[in-house]
Amino acid sequence: MNHQILELKVKLANKLADVSGDIIKKHFRQSNLPSETKINEISSIVTIADRLAENVMVDLIKKECPDDGIIREEGENIDSKNGHAWVLDPIDGTSSFVKGLPIFGTLIGLVDLDNNLPLLGCVNQPILQERCLGIRGKATTFNQQTINNPYVNNYDYPLKEACLTSTTPLMFITPRQQEIASRLQKVCSRTAFGGDCYNYVSLAMGWTAMPMIVLESDLKYYDFCALIPIIEGVGGMITDWQGNALNSHSTEVLAASNPNLHQQALNIILNQ
Repeated sequence: MNHQILELKVKLANKLADVSGDIIKKHFRQSNLPSETKINEISSIVTIADRLAENVMVDLIKKECPDDGIIREEGENIDSKNGHAWVLDPIDGTSSFVKGLPIFGTLIGLVDLDNNLPLLGCVNQPILQERCLGIRGKATTFNQQTINNPYVNNYDYPLKEACLTSTTPLMFITPRQQEIASRLQKVCSRTAFGGDCYNYVSLAMGWTAMPMIVLESDLKYYDFCALIPIIEGVGGMITDWQGNALNSHSTEVLAASNPNLHQQALNIILNQ
């Protein structure tokens, strides 16, 4: 993708964040908000805000980039005519949204389908007015300022002193996943649950008192696609549990503040 086209896509990503954010703000902390739990999915809630925010993004993409495909959480996907697709999660962290806690985000990714390359990723938090933007090959920004990951060069930091985070222990479904999660929890002296996409934002920003490891499973493509350029753009590492590049079929994600910590965690996962 040439520079001029990429600039147009970045502008569209910001427009998508703006229009979805306007809808989400109107529904945040509203009593008796229509919602439901998705069938056969643990702790997966969807509200009218999710659907309206997604629909307004889809309509805008159809208008401005009609040849682009769309991979979405709530509605039917739209096939790509040019090899590019937007990957949308209108509210990642709906459980926080329905509790009135501003630690959710709208995830907006753009992927080169032919080469499995996430080209850009945006996490927008409309209540706090915080926006992370990652562009492949460039430094990640937070509210248009370049992020400085304070842990990117901490190559001597031991895994046992890092903070291990996962959104919920319920996401480890199989005995294998539960055993791996337990193994890492025993190595890391600090474990925290909750956070959804904000775990990855916190990792990228270096907000934490120590480096972070994020271990998650039972995910969909829209849960992590937008996060890949953001993590990589600060020198962090994000892969599947085998150390392979993430793709649309991945369900298990391992992210770390730097490649050395990632390798230490991977060694535990692979029992090496």
